[in-house]
Amino acid sequence: MLSIEGLTKEFGSLVAVEDLNLELEPGEIHGLIGPNGAGKTTTINLITGELSPTRGTITYKGENIAGRSPTAIANMGIGRSFQVVQYFPEMTVRKHLRLAARDSKRTVLSAFTPQEDYTEEIEEVAEIAHLDGELDTVAKNLSHGEQRFLDIAMVLAMESEVILFDEPAAGLNQSETEEVRQIFEEMRGDYTMLVIEHDIDLVRALSDRITVLHNGSILTTGSPDDVVANETVKEVYLGE
Repeated sequence: MLSIEGLTKEFGSLVAVEDLNLELEPGEIHGLIGPNGAGKTTTINLITGELSPTRGTITYKGENIAGRSPTAIANMGIGRSFQVVQYFPEMTVRKHLRLAARDSKRTVLSAFTPQEDYTEEIEEVAEIAHLDGELDTVAKNLSHGEQRFLDIAMVLAMESEVILFDEPAAGLNQSETEEVRQIFEEMRGDYTMLVIEHDIDLVRALSDRITVLHNGSILTTGSPDDVVANETVKEVYLGE
């Protein structure tokens, strides 16, 4: 679904990502873990066009998308979430999802006209994201967990095929983290997902495969059980 070959990002003398090779299979949930500064968010920023690579290719649907704009990449079907949830405080959940669901060829303002209200799509993604009872709630009145769910729902409303999640459970309590797990299970198989997450129990429960980054390079890739049992991973990442 998505193939990365030789991906490298240099900031002067600092090599943030070095010769990264990674493939996402259709429908899989692929965990991406590693200590702080390992290059995880930089990798997502390279895939989504927030950064341009120093070298390497990112192939999606047979096209090298490395260096394309974030808008172009999003319109091709690659969506993302962010470490810090971004939303309009006074806007309802419904309006957030209507904005995310708008046709990319229309203007932002046209998302609020009666020409298309995307009611069916909005209700579907709100249910997946456990927000079907909060559609008319303004974002500032949602709990922190519900704001995280809104971030997930907005990416789903964009009809993304590949979704990159940057710490979707950050700052959540145990029950909210369990809801995130349930949401991802409901999405399983319908989307191809790359998930950065520090909650090792969550990423282990969700992932079909896990890749471990260390100092910008891949340390290992394998099944969750194999990765967690890896002695080098225990030393570098799990602190054992």
